[in-house]
Amino acid sequence: MKIFWSVTVKVLTFALLAYCGIRVIFDCGYWAIPVGFLMVISFPLCTILHELGHMLFGAMVKIKAVPENVKQILLEWWGSSSCKIIPKTDKNLKSRIIFTTTGGLAVNFVFILLGVLALAVPAIPTGLCALLPASFHLFALNALPIMLDGGKTDGLVIYELAKNEDTAKVMLAVLAVQAQMLNGQPVDEKLLFEVPQIQEDDPSFISLTELRYEYFKAKGDEQEAEKYALRLEELKKEYM
Repeated sequence: MKIFWSVTVKVLTFALLAYCGIRVIFDCGYWAIPVGFLMVISFPLCTILHELGHMLFGAMVKIKAVPENVKQILLEWWGSSSCKIIPKTDKNLKSRIIFTTTGGLAVNFVFILLGVLALAVPAIPTGLCALLPASFHLFALNALPIMLDGGKTDGLVIYELAKNEDTAKVMLAVLAVQAQMLNGQPVDEKLLFEVPQIQEDDPSFISLTELRYEYFKAKGDEQEAEKYALRLEELKKEYM
């Protein structure tokens, strides 16, 4: 499913890129050169816009979204991107995370709509379709709830939260603990130790292991802290 969808999206993206390129050449005259250049750099540009969408939507609900691999985004046209989520409060986390996650998709959809209008409405400059192929590529890949090589798509994160999957429960517990620590609140031990067991390659499991290490280290329990420190090192070597 993952390979089929990824290949299908890329084929459709190249077809859309070719069509937009032809329209720009015939409709834009001398402007075809700068518009064409914009289309060339549109893939990393739209990825950055995608992450800015997460940041903007997150800021609206007191969640800080920090892009983690900006250099990779700029160097790899088809590279994946991700954001580190830092909640400022542990209240209503589920709905706030869903809202933040939709931010990237929303921004890409806006540019898809703008591009379609530019191609369909004569009064709108055709050059405004420059970001359409890259925006479509990102939206199509991220909207479907699947696991890609770079991690979970936005669609999968939203799906797991909506279905209250175990992975979502652990993710929410991790984020709640981080928010409590950020605000200097006592950590709710249930969030660290009374959560479902999930696969160890899930990012939330690795984050939970790190929080357990920090918890025991802060308590002065060196034996338990050492146990989780070693486990964390193993996980990072294996999956990060």
